[in-house]
Amino acid sequence: MSKLSCQIGSKDFDIGLDDDFYDFFIEKFRQDFPDKRNIEVKELLRAYVQKCYDEYKDSKNIEQIFKSISEI
Repeated sequence: MSKLSCQIGSKDFDIGLDDDFYDFFIEKFRQDFPDKRNIEVKELLRAYVQKCYDEYKDSKNIEQIFKSISEI
């Protein structure tokens, strides 16, 4: 288990992550919050909305691929 420590809205948080997921997560975290230890709530909300939108687009693409495969 690996741990990520950060501040969100001036409060300290420790996030425990499985070792296999940690490297992937930390890369994405640094993309969303480069060189930051203190994250504003507004930034966290923006990142969450973006991740949800990305998941939505991926879901639509998967549906489209599945539909194409079903027609074949």
